[in-house]
Amino acid sequence: MDIRQLRHFVALVETGTAHAAADDQHISQPGLSSSIKRLENQLGVSLFVRRGRGLVLNAKGKDFYPHAKRTLEYLRLAQAELKASNAIIRIGMGDIRSGDFIGELTAKVNENYPTVSLEFSESHYEDIFSDLEDGIVDIGFVSMPSNGAVPQSLISQLMTRSNFSTFCAIDHPLGKLDRPLKSRDLQPYPWMFNSKAPAITPYYPRLKESPGLIKKKLKVVSIDSLHMGKELVINSDCLCHCPDLAMAVELVKGKVIKLDVLSKPTRVDIVGVRHLEIKSPLLDHVFSLAAKCFS
Repeated sequence: MDIRQLRHFVALVETGTAHAAADDQHISQPGLSSSIKRLENQLGVSLFVRRGRGLVLNAKGKDFYPHAKRTLEYLRLAQAELKASNAIIRIGMGDIRSGDFIGELTAKVNENYPTVSLEFSESHYEDIFSDLEDGIVDIGFVSMPSNGAVPQSLISQLMTRSNFSTFCAIDHPLGKLDRPLKSRDLQPYPWMFNSKAPAITPYYPRLKESPGLIKKKLKVVSIDSLHMGKELVINSDCLCHCPDLAMAVELVKGKVIKLDVLSKPTRVDIVGVRHLEIKSPLLDHVFSLAAKCFS
């Protein structure tokens, strides 16, 4: 058994057809089929059953797949730790982060592992948890409710906590009011609504006064990423209720201001997450580098 056979097997499982797997692995289709057959002979079991013109995993194949996937992950991380060329670390990112986080983390990783390439993808914590369990990403930095639970197959480390605040553009009319803002001040303006955020995300503040904002009367501008929403807030009269961390760079650069709103506290945890079964000094180091970025 060799690594190429495992790669061919995983590619066949993940692409769904021998033709697509052969293209993915840059091998002829007969060559891929021969590699899979040798793997089955060496294991002493069949891994697929034929259905029409396709191949479908049988029970033994389903048992073998996670082992093959983990073996390839260990090899890739080992190459990275040995500072071998073409090594890749795949990082899943939530959208609650400062605007310079990815650049700062990339610089720190490249300084310590100059031959390692980084691949970033953005999603929300539920999807990143699933990607970690499936081996699609190696490590994740996600925002989640303070009372949220991480799956038992994963381990997490708290990076930082961030309170929610209400932000607007630096020249917004509300920024000129030298007093705490109330419902009547906030109600007339549109609010940014991130349609891709988890359902529990509060896109407007819970005011201490009663009654507070009337949700059905709010004007809403829908976007599908927080970073698109920041552009909206900076360049319009739209208001945004989001974690302080997400607006940290824009606040320092004087592009937005934090409004004085009498609201009930809302907080989010930012955690680093990885698979429990993957032991890697490299990922330990990336965790520590990320913690410095968040601090």
